[in-house]
Amino acid sequence: MAIAALALLIALTAGTAEALPTLLQSPRGGDCAEWRACRQLALAAAERGEYENFHDLAWRAVQIGPPKDPALMYLLARAQALSGRPHDALIMLERLTEMGVAPDATGEDFSRARQLPGWPDVEARIAAVAASGSLASAPSPGPRVSVTNLAPATRAVRFSTKQFAVSGLAYDAASRRFLLGDRLGRKLIAVDERSNQTVDLVRADSAGFLDISAVAIDAKRGDLWVASAAADGGGTLHRLQLVSGRPLKVFRVAVELEPVKLADVAVGPAGAVLVLDSVTPQLLILRPGGTALERVARIGAQEPVSVTAGGDDGIAFVAHRDGVSRIDLRSRTVSAVAAPDGVSLGHLERIRWQGHALVAVQVDDDGSRHIIRLEMNARESAITQVMRLELPAPATEETFMTISGDELVYLTAGSNEPGGQREFVAHRVPLR
Repeated sequence: MAIAALALLIALTAGTAEALPTLLQSPRGGDCAEWRACRQLALAAAERGEYENFHDLAWRAVQIGPPKDPALMYLLARAQALSGRPHDALIMLERLTEMGVAPDATGEDFSRARQLPGWPDVEARIAAVAASGSLASAPSPGPRVSVTNLAPATRAVRFSTKQFAVSGLAYDAASRRFLLGDRLGRKLIAVDERSNQTVDLVRADSAGFLDISAVAIDAKRGDLWVASAAADGGGTLHRLQLVSGRPLKVFRVAVELEPVKLADVAVGPAGAVLVLDSVTPQLLILRPGGTALERVARIGAQEPVSVTAGGDDGIAFVAHRDGVSRIDLRSRTVSAVAAPDGVSLGHLERIRWQGHALVAVQVDDDGSRHIIRLEMNARESAITQVMRLELPAPATEETFMTISGDELVYLTAGSNEPGGQREFVAHRVPLR
């Protein structure tokens, strides 16, 4: 014992003065080796009131996560304030303002930091950044709301084709193709990212498409899923081979579940296919290895528009006119996703899951659109932070987007060209 203690003392004192703070700041709270896992564990610790563990895990996430990530730095500032380190929190808030981010420090989490003599100066810096419009020109609508400037959007593809009714977007990273649904043409269009060339991948005459309403990729299993609907209230889910577009199987919605209007489709981590019906409205599921679509739950909400699977294979989310519903696929229960005071989750046009957050297109009162990232708590039941992504304005028309790994992919329509052609631009934006 004495020898071990002596060895530890020598190890501590033999290190340089520069290495000692790192040793002292090593996380005590968890065994996480990946920053997203550390962030999730940190948020769970905060919810339990384990603020020292919250601090250690948040610090670990900052250490191994993307350099100078504003969201992780803000998470650490919260943890510092709640764990009895208000001065450190004040310094972290100041660092965020130096990066052009106006953090929200008005909530109870930062109450002790606001009591420090240095708070008025930091408060003035936050106000100045918010007023400058550099990254946070819009006033914060509620607690833990910030504006994050991601890396500039990469213009992956700019292509022109005959006008068509876009009804879905997916990106196949393996073949570097954008896959677009054409609702009225009843076909899928593939756009090669390298050549910008467009081809018809598969048409209704071979796949039996009705009016295409949504497209999703299951990259793990090499499947391409397409939802299509008929004017008489019928609906069909199509399974195709991703690499070739070859039709594999058709799953028609049972008569007892009709009428339907299939609005969106998503694939869960284990391969379950989720299909949103906006008429009943209801959430349908095709379980892995299943032979028919079945109802998971009726959704007591108006105008559902989009569905996505959560990080937990048993959870799904549906966006509707007034907010977001959380569906437990095991218990078949539906509950509203809670949001911070003053934050509206209404008028979301599309939602997709990435990391531990929902990424969404939201429509403003004037019809313009922006993209937001909604960080979730560990139980995936409430929004803990809202970030508006500063991107080139997506569009004033319906905006289609998807997630490919750590990238956001979204499609905008450009100007009309001679000969009935129209320009489209597909953007790829890193989310880390």
